[in-house]
Amino acid sequence: MAEHHISAAAKIRAAVAQDLLSGRISLLLGWEKGHFQWQSRPLFARDGADLERLAWDSFCAVNLSRYLPEELKENEKVGVLVKGCDSRALNRLVQDRAVPRERVVAYGLPCPGMLDAGRLVEAAGGWPDEIAEANGRVVLKGGGRESEVHRDSLLLDKCRHCLYPDPVACDQLLLAPVGNREAPDRFKAVEEREQLSAGERYAYWEKELQRCLRCYACRQICPACSCRECFVEQEQPRWLGKAYDASETFLFHLIRAYHVAGRCIDCGECERSCPVGIPLQELNRKLIKDLNALYGPYEAGLDPEREPPLLTYAPNDPAAFTEK
Repeated sequence: MAEHHISAAAKIRAAVAQDLLSGRISLLLGWEKGHFQWQSRPLFARDGADLERLAWDSFCAVNLSRYLPEELKENEKVGVLVKGCDSRALNRLVQDRAVPRERVVAYGLPCPGMLDAGRLVEAAGGWPDEIAEANGRVVLKGGGRESEVHRDSLLLDKCRHCLYPDPVACDQLLLAPVGNREAPDRFKAVEEREQLSAGERYAYWEKELQRCLRCYACRQICPACSCRECFVEQEQPRWLGKAYDASETFLFHLIRAYHVAGRCIDCGECERSCPVGIPLQELNRKLIKDLNALYGPYEAGLDPEREPPLLTYAPNDPAAFTEK
């Protein structure tokens, strides 16, 4: 991996080691390498030996804040490495009272954008044996061939439209900021879909959602899905059956989308974790776009003191649905 990533990982380990080894935090949520170079998975470090496996590279896409509600134990503090999206997820969990902020130590990591393994395979013509980065370029080696591509062309879709790669809130910033970005085409897919008729839009989503396995990976990875009991598990009343039914699949995705409306931080983890590639971020961005049009600009998780539009009331709120 690129040299600056190796040195950054060492710097991160050194910065958090004292807190973990001294007992200030009982657990550090970070990343470690998986079986392949293009895989980085969550790391739950509880001692120095665990900390040696900590990694920071272009594949640390998993939003670690999602694990906080399950990992926080009574009278303990947990440390977590946060990118821009992780920090906004932390703010949302605090706003939802799913995580007490005083029991979390957030270490900020400005994010250069994470790489998409699928795009790596396409660019390399197969799974690469070696990946190296330098000066905004990625060199891929494998199968007796070598290819060099611009790093931006290999980014995950969620990173291409990220507005806040720097942590918006953290207790300690560990690396140099990269600066906020602009994403003028963030709602491009949504706007194109809006030009279609209602029947065409229904046909589009019917085709996309028929691939859904109802594995609920999108729900499990989502930091805005923090209900103690999800409606899909409720018995009384019972919303969904166990057998596959297209109408119930529609119901699941629509209810979930509206449950996180105004609270979705647009981190894209739902779409990234979907095993069949359903464009779930497009559905979420449609609601983000509509909420911004109705209530003014609002980015979930950006300001922990500002409540989501749908959880507050103002006398001048639009209410066209009440008009005759």
